[in-house]
Amino acid sequence: MNYNYQVVSRSIFDRGMNEIEGYKGNFRVDTGECLAVTSDKYKIIHHQEVLDTIEDNLDFGHYKRKVYSINGGRRIYAVYDFSDQRRQIQPGDDVGFRLLAKNSYDGSTGVVLGAGLLRQICSNGMVIMSDNTQITRQHSTNIDLGFLEETIKASKQDWIASVEFFKHMSTKLITPREGTEFLDSLAEKPTKVAKTHIEEIKKIWLQPTYDLDRTRSTYNLYNAVTQYLTPLSEDKFELTQRVSKQILTKLV
Repeated sequence: MNYNYQVVSRSIFDRGMNEIEGYKGNFRVDTGECLAVTSDKYKIIHHQEVLDTIEDNLDFGHYKRKVYSINGGRRIYAVYDFSDQRRQIQPGDDVGFRLLAKNSYDGSTGVVLGAGLLRQICSNGMVIMSDNTQITRQHSTNIDLGFLEETIKASKQDWIASVEFFKHMSTKLITPREGTEFLDSLAEKPTKVAKTHIEEIKKIWLQPTYDLDRTRSTYNLYNAVTQYLTPLSEDKFELTQRVSKQILTKLV
């Protein structure tokens, strides 16, 4: 695990060895590497502290956890999937409950927790539409990780609401041509998805892998997107999350 190390805040100095006021450096204890320069009001919250707090408050049954380490552990994403929590979008098509946590040492993000979905037949990760489903606390001196307990509870309700949202999408029928035209439009602003990605998604849309995706609906179109993006998440987790959310937003 290249993220489970200690980080400390230290003063930084200019070339004349004068202390730079208002800023601190966030340094790895083991290597001495400076991970970022942040405001002196920035409070370091260790990744393991976030994970431990979350796991102390989980009561949804058995879960699997996967941690994605970004840029040498400067940021992490922790994905929790709960095998006992399932809802049905359509007959034979279940989605599971997913929690997604985020933390950083470089000031790029606060402590974030939100809900997501996991499609069971293909293990595709699906994002939730509403921005309200993610709760963020900045790394200020008054941050309290106690907010995670209530956020975990609220996330379960957000997931249930999103299941209903995707059920509604499954009733919105479109033609293969309409789906293809929509995918082609993703190359334009504001999404600007790479054409290579679009062409691969179109292949899945036009020749579905799963029988359940042979229905031509906006839900099945989004499934083509997530089916393509999910395998990329091993190496490009941030990219896949961002693109999935952008496409879902435009699709809706």
